Formats: sequence, structure tokens, C-alpha cells
Amino acid sequence: MNWLVRIFLFLMASFMLLMVLLFSLLGLTLSLLRWLITGKKPHIAVIFSSYRQWKKQAAQHMRRGSANDDIIEAEVREVPTLPDSTKRL
Repeated sequence: MNWLVRIFLFLMASFMLLMVLLFSLLGLTLSLLRWLITGKKPHIAVIFSSYRQWKKQAAQHMRRGSANDDIIEAEVREVPTLPDSTKRL
């Protein structure tokens, strides 16, 4: 590939990355300003806090472990199949 094309592609990729970062920063700034003005948490913060709470509850539930869990032993046997004439609908 020609070196001018490589430089051009590098500049385009750099520009795209810069635009994504700037839009992300702008969105973060606007959501933080909205949080300060209205008092409502940003939607992503609510999602992360509920996920953390769910993870904490799941970990507590897994650690708790019931002492009443009994081991049940069962005998395995084959169930005979019915002939076609005695099948029920």
C-alpha cells in the first residue's frame, strides 16, 4: 500500500476515535449535569446498582446453604412398555 494511503487511513481512524471519545465525554457531562439539577441518577448508574445488589443477594443465598437438604437415594428400575392394544388416549 502506498504510504500516503496509510497515513490517510491512520488519520481517519484517529479522527473517528477522537469523535467517539468526545461524544462519550459529552454524554457523561450532560448526564452528570442532569443528575445535579434533577436529582435523578443516570440510567446506567441505576442499572449497575441493581446489578450489584442482585449479585450480593445471590452470593448470600449461595453461601447460606440449607442444612435441611437431605440426600435421597432411589432405586432405578425399568418401566415396562404397554402393548399397543392397551394404550390409553
